[in-house]
Amino acid sequence: MKDQIATLLTDVLQNMGIPGVVPEVEVPEDASHGDYTSNVAMILAKTLKKAPMEIALQVKEGIRNQESGIRNQAGDQNIGKRGQKKSGKLSQQNILSAIDRVEVAPPGFINIFLTEASLSSVISEVLKQKEAVKTGSAKRIMVEYAHPNTHKAFHIGHLRNITTGESIIRLLQSQGNEVIRANYQGDVGMHIAKALYSLLHSPLSLPSPQSPLSSRIDFLGKAYAAGSKAFEEDAAAKEEIVSLNALVYASAQRLAKERGIDPGTTDYMALVKDEYKDRMETVYTLWKETRQWSLDYFETIYKRVGSHYDRYYFESDCLAGVDLARQAAQKGVLKEDAGAVIFDGKPYGIDTRVFINSKGLPTYEGKELKLATMETTEHGKIDRLIHVVGPEQTSFFQVTFKAEELLGIVKPGVQYHLVYGWVKLKHGKMSSRSGNVVLGEWLLDEAKKAIYSILEKSESKYTKGEQEEIAEKAAIAAVKYAFLKVGTTSEIAFDIKESVNFQGDSGPYLQYTYARCKSVLRKAGVTPNLPKFPNYPNLNPEERSVLRLLTLFPDVVAQAAGELSPSALCTYLFKLAQAYNLFYAKHQIIGSSDSSERSDQATLRLSLTAATSQVLKNGLYLLGIQTLEQM
Repeated sequence: MKDQIATLLTDVLQNMGIPGVVPEVEVPEDASHGDYTSNVAMILAKTLKKAPMEIALQVKEGIRNQESGIRNQAGDQNIGKRGQKKSGKLSQQNILSAIDRVEVAPPGFINIFLTEASLSSVISEVLKQKEAVKTGSAKRIMVEYAHPNTHKAFHIGHLRNITTGESIIRLLQSQGNEVIRANYQGDVGMHIAKALYSLLHSPLSLPSPQSPLSSRIDFLGKAYAAGSKAFEEDAAAKEEIVSLNALVYASAQRLAKERGIDPGTTDYMALVKDEYKDRMETVYTLWKETRQWSLDYFETIYKRVGSHYDRYYFESDCLAGVDLARQAAQKGVLKEDAGAVIFDGKPYGIDTRVFINSKGLPTYEGKELKLATMETTEHGKIDRLIHVVGPEQTSFFQVTFKAEELLGIVKPGVQYHLVYGWVKLKHGKMSSRSGNVVLGEWLLDEAKKAIYSILEKSESKYTKGEQEEIAEKAAIAAVKYAFLKVGTTSEIAFDIKESVNFQGDSGPYLQYTYARCKSVLRKAGVTPNLPKFPNYPNLNPEERSVLRLLTLFPDVVAQAAGELSPSALCTYLFKLAQAYNLFYAKHQIIGSSDSSERSDQATLRLSLTAATSQVLKNGLYLLGIQTLEQM
């Protein structure tokens, strides 16, 4: 609707002799200021050398001239039907017919109010459209997210990453884009060498393959913490871990060959001290086994939070980045410096970073060259490549984006670093190195315990199976919504009590409102297909408030997708839930239990309830949150 109103204002300005202006149209926070508003008169005041109020009044008169005779021709009963384009967008005739009045407010706002009948007509559109997902291929976009490292904990920062990426993907899909889900997981590097060192020196036997996955992951996490401590405090241990790191790279190279992936030309065994070379088979076997533990564990989390991937990339896939980096040095894009290969960022106003270190090992930057090559060639033309990664990698992406553009791997403007802020608890930033890490799974389980506690205090009688479903879905909703409701770049101090509040700005509150809508419909005996309702123009303030918000849903989703901002959708859904619950508290919805005796008013209210439940379901889906039929 916003776009159509903007087009109408553009046409009016054109008729006023002001061509080429596309006004900004916004939704006022206060409904008394209109359903839509524009400040175009204030924007044009300086150029036209007129008072904003004078320009605004001229625009108002221009709209009145265009709509003259339209409403009588179309009739309130046909709003939303006559003149409907096949594209599903309202024609200008329908836009004019949908406008009840235009008001001008100082210092020059143009406030547009929609008719009650046009607001009511949105119910039919919502119930007809049903699901929020569109199919199409407006653009092919890859979203790369999650990025856990094997042999390390899946912490709450990863949970925010995956929550953000999942919602971004669904929002982009809702606009008709083809989205490729990618996950780049770290399975080589010093962190793994530290974990393997501890495992090789542990007095405890390695857990058997038959032992619970959770116990194996716990064992691995403790090994990493112990290995990190040894690396920092014991010189002999540090020397051994450095050779183990080269053996891990050699193992990754061997696995790449087995999988038919270019292993690169570096001889990693040449970096291993002679006394450790006979450990190759042991390290290879141990690395593969424990790597799979992590990957299996990650899959349980992906499944639990409702994410899946079209393509898994690994650092072990990208060892040939060394060769690409050396080729880039020959081309002058990178250069050799003290035995390393670097990118000199000074001419571009960015940092200087190392792509191959002095020992001949690829850094993250070096591997990124190979990763970018694979990502942009395996799936056809990629219009956009979005990396969901924390703020600490800002410099990294500035440099790799520029290097890849200069090498012709990726065109300028295709790649985008979507930053998400840190997640903290009261004790501050997490550290898997020290073992004091807040696990993503722990956070979900704690939220689930809190939901169970609320269920136990409620008067509702649920079976154990129903309690489990409610607690699990509500816990995931609580955590995801708490992450998404704030701006992506904002840091979060996570509050479990707040996240599970059924009366506040939370995921469970939205789920509860949806369940309330479904309960009303069940009690009314309403089938999924509601009877056709008549236009009911005498709306009370609460009905109008809900209908106004329902009208805004497509615009909000388009904004959230365009700005890669799920928080905009969260804010909208919370307002909708509040408006519906106020309407529910103040007005009787169910009249007679006999649907044949149902009044026009009751039919409208039940239809409004059905439309609200559908929009809540669609909106929650776009956030990656499942609904509950009862709570």
